[in-house]
Amino acid sequence: MQFKHPEILFALFLLIIPIVIHLFNFQRYKKEAFTNVQFLKNIQHQTRKSQQLKKLILLLTRLLIFTNLIIAFAQPFWPSKKANKKIITNIYLDNSFSMQAEGKSGALFKNNIQKLIKATEYSKEKFNVYTNNKTYFNLDSKRLKTTLLKLDYSPKNEFLNSLLFKINSVKKNKTNALCENILISDFQNINSINKLGFTNVNNKNILIQTTPKNNQNFYIDSVYISNKTIDDILLNVVINSNQKSSEKIAISLFNNAVLSGKATCNFNKTTSEKVQFSIPNTINFLGKLAIDNDAISFDNSLYFTINKPTKLSILSIGNNSTFLSKIYTQSGFNYHHYSLSNLDYNQIQNQHVIILNELDEINADLVTFLNDYTSKGGILIIIPSEDINLNSYNTLFKSLKLGNIKQKIEKEHLITSINFKHPLFKKVFEKTIKNFDYPKTKISYKTSLKNSLPILKYDSNTPFISSFKHHLITIYWFASPLNRSTSNFTQSPLIVPIFYNMATQQFNASKIYHIINDNNNIDINYKLPKDEVISVKNDKTHFIPLQKSYQNKVQLNFKNQIKKSGFYQVLAKNKIVTTLAFNYNRNESILEYLNLKNTFNNQKNITIATSIPKVFEKIANEQKIKTLFKWFLALAVLFLLLEIWILKYFKQ
Repeated sequence: MQFKHPEILFALFLLIIPIVIHLFNFQRYKKEAFTNVQFLKNIQHQTRKSQQLKKLILLLTRLLIFTNLIIAFAQPFWPSKKANKKIITNIYLDNSFSMQAEGKSGALFKNNIQKLIKATEYSKEKFNVYTNNKTYFNLDSKRLKTTLLKLDYSPKNEFLNSLLFKINSVKKNKTNALCENILISDFQNINSINKLGFTNVNNKNILIQTTPKNNQNFYIDSVYISNKTIDDILLNVVINSNQKSSEKIAISLFNNAVLSGKATCNFNKTTSEKVQFSIPNTINFLGKLAIDNDAISFDNSLYFTINKPTKLSILSIGNNSTFLSKIYTQSGFNYHHYSLSNLDYNQIQNQHVIILNELDEINADLVTFLNDYTSKGGILIIIPSEDINLNSYNTLFKSLKLGNIKQKIEKEHLITSINFKHPLFKKVFEKTIKNFDYPKTKISYKTSLKNSLPILKYDSNTPFISSFKHHLITIYWFASPLNRSTSNFTQSPLIVPIFYNMATQQFNASKIYHIINDNNNIDINYKLPKDEVISVKNDKTHFIPLQKSYQNKVQLNFKNQIKKSGFYQVLAKNKIVTTLAFNYNRNESILEYLNLKNTFNNQKNITIATSIPKVFEKIANEQKIKTLFKWFLALAVLFLLLEIWILKYFKQ
């Protein structure tokens, strides 16, 4: 027991006054002569004895009256166990898109907000509020209400381990403080909570799980181009359900808000179905797919763009090989070939890809221009001739820090090994191929390369094609000429995907849509002049993303700057360069939830609750100071009544 005003307790010393009065205020009796006093002596003895007992009881009651009054005015109280420590109440409120699902009293997220406001309306505590995208500190009940009412859904999903780490890092700056973490979420399986994230902390964690009344959800998973002709583009739309279903789902296709087509997706006791749409291959298409589904709404639409492809500029210097012109056709590339003697060196700076195709010698001027070209980005493909000038080639290799070419080997080798993990073969092979028609070469060059990555290898385990990363450029080296007299590699099925991907894969061309929250690096085929920047805008926002300017492209990095799904225009000097589409991640569309009791059974620092109001009521009771003023005042009144009763009924 503690006292709010302990100095008042010094008044207890005043209780000695009634004790002194009692001891020195004895009644003096007079002696009277009487003939027969034997009987009276007995009566006198009994009366004096009862009077002394009565006075002692009265003294005790008065002492107790004044003692309880003094203690009452000192305001005694029983402190809570946490009285000497600062309590930090951390509230995590899940505002991810899965919280759009309908519960018994409306959307889970909105309903949780109303319950929190009601539960903390009269609280005098301060709260820290964590959501998936924002954090608020030291909120009283009024500011908490204002903050909660302004919250909205976020595409970001917070992993609970990282959330607890963030909360604990804040607590480290507080001494003698206790944290009570209240986590309000649907606790989807995708959060994959690691038990160690909870058991390694000493704070109290209260988990409140809110789940929807119906957890079946249909959603648009993805869209992709399955076929393209001169006239049409065939789109495949994937619609998923998190449970097997036999329902029919209507889907609409819009082009820049104009209805372009409708279809019906028929589920046949499946969880995934496809729908196809055909659109013209002659226009820029700003597509939006939409379905009607009441479970959650963020995944009912999907945006995509199909822009007229920007042609890549490819320059071949040296031998005029017909296979290159067949791969780099006019439909997708601006392909030009020049002999070294007819080359305008100033054209080099305007190319996306440069191919040194079987040059016997690389002169000093070309080395200088190539060095300048590689410093600004681009792609360089080097194919040697049958009889190269080693010194001139090694001058280029040395300037680009590729290593060196040692000698020519006139021996036939088979090309037997494919590095399937190389980025060049991404989405080329459905499975690993072990047996295929091995191409061969009659001539090869032995090299000592630095920081190279093999793409294809000979049967001698030496590289046939190698790739290098040099500053802002990717360089490819062939260890053999590709003319038909020395190699049959140009007749191999590998020739098309290799050369096509060499030209296009480094140029990270825009997909038909991108996912919000991904660290998107998007290449825009635009030559950015000096002192000019690219900006991005839609109807509600306009910002400048991180960007790097290369030879003939600009790489944009959005760093979570995109918050809403939809179309975003890429602008240069207020002119539209291209349009990008962004969509929310579909991970939360699968409405599957953790069983908290099974996951955190018998964890000491974890409490599983079902009611927000009851949790806050319990916390308030635990932190409440139990005052005893009324009890001691009541005892004083009780002893006063006891004294009155004694004086009234004991008059001897």
